[in-house]
Amino acid sequence: MLLRFLKTEGDDAKVRKEGQNSGIDNLSPRYIRPKPASDVKLSAEFIDFLDWCKDEWLRGKAQTAFSELKADRELGEKVTKDRFPKYYRKTWNPDNLYVHKLGPDWRMTYTIVYDGAGLSVFCLEILTHKEYDKRFGYKTT
Repeated sequence: MLLRFLKTEGDDAKVRKEGQNSGIDNLSPRYIRPKPASDVKLSAEFIDFLDWCKDEWLRGKAQTAFSELKADRELGEKVTKDRFPKYYRKTWNPDNLYVHKLGPDWRMTYTIVYDGAGLSVFCLEILTHKEYDKRFGYKTT
């Protein structure tokens, strides 16, 4: 499907399918424009993991994720509040929680916080897929 982006007026962005006058005329700006973060911060656990990690590929993926999250803070998949792990509630008590895939076997969790200068990304943990499934209560195969 070919979408044509029309001139933006105010906060309303219009998108129209090629050759179609009706249908999707108004999309939320969230779907069109990324929401940048004012900063990317790391938890003590996250820093310890990066210091310990000798896998250059994973460290590179984490660095790439930091720059991607700086450009768009809602890049990851949002976790519903009823799925927040007890460990997260006890340790950080986040208001929101996101999971970002770093590859087929690694997940990074983060939350968005207000830091006085704007909304920042606060990276909580990097987990293997198996650790992620266990932490969030999913069944692993």
